[in-house]
Amino acid sequence: MTQFIYILISLAVASFDVDDSNNTIVSHSEQDVYIILKANDSLLFERSFNKCETQYLNQLIAEDFEFYHDISGVETSKEAFIKSMKNGICNPDNTTKSRRELVPGTLEVFPLKNNGKIYGALQNGVHKFYETTNGEEVAGSIAKFSHLWILEDDEWLLQRVISYDHKLQSNNQNDSIKVSEAILDSYVGKYEAKSTGLVIISRTETGLHLNAGGMNTDINAISETVFAHNQAPLTFEFVKDASDNITKFIVRENNIIVEEAIKKQ
Repeated sequence: MTQFIYILISLAVASFDVDDSNNTIVSHSEQDVYIILKANDSLLFERSFNKCETQYLNQLIAEDFEFYHDISGVETSKEAFIKSMKNGICNPDNTTKSRRELVPGTLEVFPLKNNGKIYGALQNGVHKFYETTNGEEVAGSIAKFSHLWILEDDEWLLQRVISYDHKLQSNNQNDSIKVSEAILDSYVGKYEAKSTGLVIISRTETGLHLNAGGMNTDINAISETVFAHNQAPLTFEFVKDASDNITKFIVRENNIIVEEAIKKQ
């Protein structure tokens, strides 16, 4: 049904040969594909990612789905990918909410043909991510993406995702804020992480230092509870209990939860 709606929308504008966004001539069929996949991008991110309406993922993703990420690795299971979304970004217990924003003018669609018939399309673009904690939104990473869509039984399905060139939107050290000595001191201590093992948080003159296995780095406050790595798209959110005691910190990589470290008594 949704695919039929997209076709109706595309027919309403198919009589125009010029794409006003870049003044280039496109064929009607190519314009149809662009409109449909732009709508799918909105369902994938605006609805599934930003609003956590994850039911759209089952509709959009192919059974042989594969996801390639330049930092967090490979996911080759549709089921596992959807589960990671529900348990990560869309976990209702998260105190930090993530938002994706498509950079205007970067979305491109290249139809793929076999003997003149469209069987798929490559969709490229650039997007930014933001995090909101306690009502304060801060800029996260910016990255490029390439999506391979395959046309099966008149339905467009997302078969491959390549997410790459991740970097911070700006240098978080320049965006850092001043946090009180008492708050900084409350974060100091030893933590135990499931994957990383022992993590030690210590003080620096203006912030915190993290020692976790092979990682030795200063992290800077971007809010009273969230700290950021200067070179990598990593954030560390410290969590309190009802008595205002620090119990753990949550590690996010490109807005996705990748680790949790429990504070040792």
